[in-house]
Amino acid sequence: MTRSRVRLAAAAIVAVPLIAYPAIVLAGGGARFPSAEDCVRVAAPGATGDLDLVFGRRATVAEADALLEQVKGVGYVDAVVQPDGCLRWKVVYTGIESYEQGASSAAEARGAGLSPQIELAPPG
Repeated sequence: MTRSRVRLAAAAIVAVPLIAYPAIVLAGGGARFPSAEDCVRVAAPGATGDLDLVFGRRATVAEADALLEQVKGVGYVDAVVQPDGCLRWKVVYTGIESYEQGASSAAEARGAGLSPQIELAPPG
């Protein structure tokens, strides 16, 4: 194989994926970024399955940790900070066993000045 053919083959190995991948993504409708619906899935009254009590979302871990301290201060000692999949951080209590329990806990937390909502736990 000549030197020019080797260079041509090397260029093709690099160029084809650089051109093909964007073309495939654009043909499929372009890149898709998560929407609020992908990250915040409020549970309907009476919902079953895995439920979380989410106390709020924050842009930084430090802001989420500050909210977590408030949440723990009113008794939710098992609450944690987790990424929400949309580049934010949520303060969540994952020990909800039924919608009714979640609603009762949410009402109690609202009485302490927090703003929780019952959400469907992320899949996976």
